[in-house]
Amino acid sequence: MGIRETSSAPFEGEGNRLQSLKWNADQLMPLGEVAAQFRDHIWVIVESWMERMESADENNLKERITETLLIDNIPSLLRGISKVIESPERIEDFEPGGVIFESAVKLGANRQQQDYEPGELLRELELLREIIWQFCGENFAITEFYELERRINRPFDKLVSTITEHYINSFESELKQLARRDRLTGFFNYESFKEILHEELKRSKRYRRSFSILLVDIDGLNDYNNAFGRGAGDALLGEVSLVMAQTIRDVDQPVRYSGDEFAIIMPESTKRQAQKAAERLRRAIKLEAKHQVEKGTQSRSPVTISIGLASYPRDAETAHELVSLADEALYEAKQGGRDMVVAIDVKKRR
Repeated sequence: MGIRETSSAPFEGEGNRLQSLKWNADQLMPLGEVAAQFRDHIWVIVESWMERMESADENNLKERITETLLIDNIPSLLRGISKVIESPERIEDFEPGGVIFESAVKLGANRQQQDYEPGELLRELELLREIIWQFCGENFAITEFYELERRINRPFDKLVSTITEHYINSFESELKQLARRDRLTGFFNYESFKEILHEELKRSKRYRRSFSILLVDIDGLNDYNNAFGRGAGDALLGEVSLVMAQTIRDVDQPVRYSGDEFAIIMPESTKRQAQKAAERLRRAIKLEAKHQVEKGTQSRSPVTISIGLASYPRDAETAHELVSLADEALYEAKQGGRDMVVAIDVKKRR
């Protein structure tokens, strides 16, 4: 259903309405009369705007216009502008809670559903502003031109502001989540790790629960990068992270800790439970994650990982100490021959 089907009555037998609406140049009109005429011919403005958008091939808008979605929004916005032309205090309708404000938000939501970028929607609105001015210039000879300009531009600026804020608010949570995650693996990044660890420590202290930290290092990743290139190394990281995500529990929080290291925060996990989970992860990576031995060949060798482990409250009671002890255990695993799990033993250290 297109715009002509839904609103055919205003166009029946009219021909080119933009031409037939012209007044004599010497016919001066007060703003109230301009507003009334503007309101009567909103569909002419909509039609002209649609035609201009459909001819804007360089912006690829023609395929993306959904006319039925625009019918509910654009005429409402234009009626709101006509009301402000007639009575400036009606600008309140464009404020949050006003009827025109709601139409503007709905227009923004419709365009988002069609995957319009904010810049595309703003170009549409600027084109609509241009069409309105063209319409006014061709059809009205008024006594208060500059006042008309103000009464059109002010609500229009409100529209742009409303829709822009709507987009920012809609994407705010998504942008925050993107900022918290590593792009390659989809895991939380190091900055997020510090926040999650702090929150888990508070929760475990409050409810007197245990939790554990694993630090995981991919054995020989730097050599692999040197032999096969950074792209191959990234592919290997992606493969390891996928196996890791499939092996750990849903409540565990995997983190891209550094270039070749991961961290896993394991809530409600004692040291013994964490050690069993770490061994399960080590075996899964070795069994399921593979990489090329020589560039250009099909032969593959298993990937191995080393894991260091520390638990709260058995090993330490602060976040800094836990991470430091897990890192020490990881170092022991690397020095001990790699492809192993080492749980820190604080008693031996004393």
